[in-house]
Amino acid sequence: MGIRRQTYARLEVTESLGSISLGSLQKAADAMDCEVVYFLLPKSAVAENYAALAKRHDAAFHHLQAAEHSMALEDQAVGDLKPKP
Repeated sequence: MGIRRQTYARLEVTESLGSISLGSLQKAADAMDCEVVYFLLPKSAVAENYAALAKRHDAAFHHLQAAEHSMALEDQAVGDLKPKP
């Protein structure tokens, strides 16, 4: 990375404490020919709520539900969609 051993040790410590800066991560990534990817991932309960909200407002999903319902009337449903409430 082109840094002193002391600086490298400080990077490791700050990383283990969860206090490393994004700038430091970017410098380390550049030295290793890597890319920093920073994102937030919802916890499972929140993710389920987001998924339910997205389905509720997704016109394409409602179209699929309608097609699944029609196919079910003819006993040809795939069965991977829940019926409309």
